[in-house]
Amino acid sequence: MNLQIAIIISVFGLCVTMPIFARYFAYANLSLFAKMLGFILCLIVAILPMFASRNWAPIYGKHFAAMEYVLYFIYIFAIILFALTFIRDIMWILLSFIKGMPSPFNVSIFNKVNLTTVILAFLCTGWSLYEGTKTPDIKHFTITDPKITQERTIVVLSDLHISRTVSPTKIKAIVDKANTQQPDIILLAGDIVDDDVNIIQNTTHLLSNLEAKEGVYFVSGNHEFYIGYQNAMRTLAGIGLTSIENRKLALKPNFYLAGVSDIPTTKRFGRTDKVNEVLSGIPDSAYTLLVSHSPTPMDLPYDLQVSGHTHGGQIFPFHIFSWFGNHRLLAGFYPKERIYISRGAGQWGPQMRFLAPSEITVLHLKK
Repeated sequence: MNLQIAIIISVFGLCVTMPIFARYFAYANLSLFAKMLGFILCLIVAILPMFASRNWAPIYGKHFAAMEYVLYFIYIFAIILFALTFIRDIMWILLSFIKGMPSPFNVSIFNKVNLTTVILAFLCTGWSLYEGTKTPDIKHFTITDPKITQERTIVVLSDLHISRTVSPTKIKAIVDKANTQQPDIILLAGDIVDDDVNIIQNTTHLLSNLEAKEGVYFVSGNHEFYIGYQNAMRTLAGIGLTSIENRKLALKPNFYLAGVSDIPTTKRFGRTDKVNEVLSGIPDSAYTLLVSHSPTPMDLPYDLQVSGHTHGGQIFPFHIFSWFGNHRLLAGFYPKERIYISRGAGQWGPQMRFLAPSEITVLHLKK
């Protein structure tokens, strides 16, 4: 994570930790000194992402990954605590209208309820760390269409976000698990690498072990642009993966595989998206699968768009922002839009997931 994004997330952190201060310190039965310490603690937690930025890597040295895990664990704990407290208080306020129910501002039980919420938030944070670091589960999804004349098994690996923080053991496990599906095609749907490609080259090279009967293909995501588009694309091609960036392939029988660079990011960087050009000239009778990192509903001649990017929200309550920011699409299959969105096999920033499990997507295209 670069420093600019870390600053933005730290500002968001203040919006989280200040309500935590109000609910857990300001109105608690504590001394003024204890409340001041609580306020300082909440300020420090809010800005922790700034200290998890890669700008600090030279200072942390070989301990950078460990420091990032610790700092993010504390930060995500605050977010989950905020979410649980907000939900708890809403329910508590509603229940307080029932005769005999205590008020949410009843100091006599205030601290006990807060302690229970803190313990629950800590357990949820521990679970989110497990969910983020474990090998993703396989998620099968079957698509039938009259245009499909040959059945295919397609493995989709999206949002690996390979960085110096990601364990090579996990990437190897993902590769092995994908290969066990004996796929016809493997698609890497963007945000594959997310760090200096020279630093992560040994981990990235593990992707060269992916095996599919008809090939392993990839497109860029927004993070390939952020870390250096040309270097990222050259690195991935150099380990034997085949780019379908802004082009299409005719695979027999009557099947087209097309790919585009991440559409929103392409426009943000002042480039022209080539999705219309890529999809032109494909026979109506052919089944066309389009790989586009960000899910973008389009009235264009393809039968299925495969995307990632959203992470399914990754950590609740970010599901809400992700849903609003991606055309009200989050994860799974949307038949009207003809889009399948993978939650991704990795994650960005904290190696954590809460109520948004990672997945290795296996699409079964059937007659």
